[in-house]
Amino acid sequence: MTSRKQQKTTSKSQRDDAEDFHVEEVIDRPFSRVLAGRLLRYLRPYTALVLLSVLLIVISTLLSLAGPLLIKEAIDGPLSLLGGTEEGMSGLSTFVTKVGSWVGLDPNGDSADLDHQISWLWLIIGIYGSILLAQLLIHYSEIMVLERTGQNATRDLRIQVFAHLQKQSASFFHRNPVGRLVTRVTSDVEALNELFASGFVSLAGDLLAITGIVAMLFWTNAELASMTLLVAPVVVVATLVFRRFARRHYREMRRRLAHLNAYTQESISGMEVIQVCRSEDEQAQRYSMINGKLRNAHLNSVFWYALFFPTIELLSVVALVIIVVGGGARIEAGTATFGEFFLFWTYLTRLFSPLRDLAEKYNLLLSAMASSERIFGILDTDTSLPEPLKVAAEARALAAPGAGICFEKVSFSYDGETPVLEDISFSVGSGETVAIVGATGAGKSTIINLLLRFHDPTRGSIKIGDDDIRNIPVRQHRNRFGLVLQDVAVLSRTLEENIRFDRDISREQITWALEQVRGSSIVTRQKRGLDEPMMERGRTLSSGERQLVSFARALAGDPQILVLDEATSHVDTETEALIQEAIDRLVKGRTSVIVAHRLSTVRKADRIFVLHHGRLREEGRHDQLVALDGIYARLVKLQFGTS
Repeated sequence: MTSRKQQKTTSKSQRDDAEDFHVEEVIDRPFSRVLAGRLLRYLRPYTALVLLSVLLIVISTLLSLAGPLLIKEAIDGPLSLLGGTEEGMSGLSTFVTKVGSWVGLDPNGDSADLDHQISWLWLIIGIYGSILLAQLLIHYSEIMVLERTGQNATRDLRIQVFAHLQKQSASFFHRNPVGRLVTRVTSDVEALNELFASGFVSLAGDLLAITGIVAMLFWTNAELASMTLLVAPVVVVATLVFRRFARRHYREMRRRLAHLNAYTQESISGMEVIQVCRSEDEQAQRYSMINGKLRNAHLNSVFWYALFFPTIELLSVVALVIIVVGGGARIEAGTATFGEFFLFWTYLTRLFSPLRDLAEKYNLLLSAMASSERIFGILDTDTSLPEPLKVAAEARALAAPGAGICFEKVSFSYDGETPVLEDISFSVGSGETVAIVGATGAGKSTIINLLLRFHDPTRGSIKIGDDDIRNIPVRQHRNRFGLVLQDVAVLSRTLEENIRFDRDISREQITWALEQVRGSSIVTRQKRGLDEPMMERGRTLSSGERQLVSFARALAGDPQILVLDEATSHVDTETEALIQEAIDRLVKGRTSVIVAHRLSTVRKADRIFVLHHGRLREEGRHDQLVALDGIYARLVKLQFGTS
């Protein structure tokens, strides 16, 4: 038994990723200027901030280059006195003695020349201190400006992605797991934040620093600069190798993270089923396998990262050795000063710092490119339903609020191959109540999805009044409806906000809607009444209470068309009777479409449509359909045992 279970788990863990719904396709393309250009567009509204940050970086770079020059002047000037000769060492001792006199020691030596040297040294110290203070202030301002720019651009991108998701059709969400989409809006967008905040601008700053340092090296001593830069080709080769291998692993990291998030979300949502089926161990092992692949992707990227930086450090040591050997020989020969040696040493150590930063920025760029590919993949996938070209259609929709519904030879398929509805034709008069019944999979909920335009029909048309619903703006079209679904959405808001749902509805209307559906007891049971916060998915409410909240939400907006899709499936018999009483009153004066398995809720409908295998098979009142002794009559006998 255990062996068979282990074999089953192993088989699952070895399943090809291509068969896993949560795993995205592999994307492994080189750096794309097109993607970089699209990312830069998000910085356009903040051009002033970007230019200010560039200016601050330029000033900071120039100041950092000026510091070593001042130290060189101090070493070759007042600190050397006589140019490093033996007499200079004596003079340096006298200089030290003179400084000692300032703290109460007995002065020695001639002070005429030393006063000049001390004044010159204090001037250099003052300038250098001012530069350090200026660098501190500029660096602070630079960080603040860059972070503000990055946060603004990230906010805009996150809003755009979320707004784009809001407009997609239902088929889009059928193809993309929730966890994957959450990864796009959160961690992938956050990965771009660092690029916006420091990547692009700091990259330019590092390139400027490298250019400035190399120029200063050649300006100081071209021969020594040429010798020290012999390691540059090796640095370039190491960077190219790192770039090639690191890119692939960064993309794999983003892919595996989305997989893990999607699987986690699905597992938590279905935790009750997992526990009932006692599959916790199998789920944990599957999670461990997915998490292990994410870990491996991280470790693979860290391997190249860890290999690249010691290589750069080693090359920097080689360059410093060249400085020590070559610079020392030139000092001894008198062709270079100790100040020039110090200047070379300082600039060279600073040269490798922006080189390391460039590698860091490249890592950041890789992560951002991997995330941007996924984000733009979503933004470039537009499954939103087309809006009408003519604005006049909105005026026609408003002009006929009481118009009926007409399906004309409607056919539909979710995958483009398997038909769900075939040549469905029926009409619903204004103020009429119709019910749609049939076995599971007959196409009842699909009709509701088409009516509310979550999908468009493959063939045929759906009209409200004289207008095809495709010629009515989507928002205006859906504003007509009050919808009650089988699965009730209760958000982590107050009870009042869950019923209002961001619409212009007064508290009085909400109270009225609750009274109509016999839901006032829900309010009285809450400690804070309508202001009581609801837990996630309405866990503090029973299934029946959540259904009553859904009814109140639909009715609070006083809809023209009421749509109930299995609306009483989660309530007990007593609650169903209360809801049925409310429905009988509320459907008066409204066009109502009721989808139900429980036929007790459709007996009083003006007409009943019976679907079977995607086709409309029967139509009539309850008594008429029972008398036909057809599909509907069989459904009645199955549920009640009698007509």
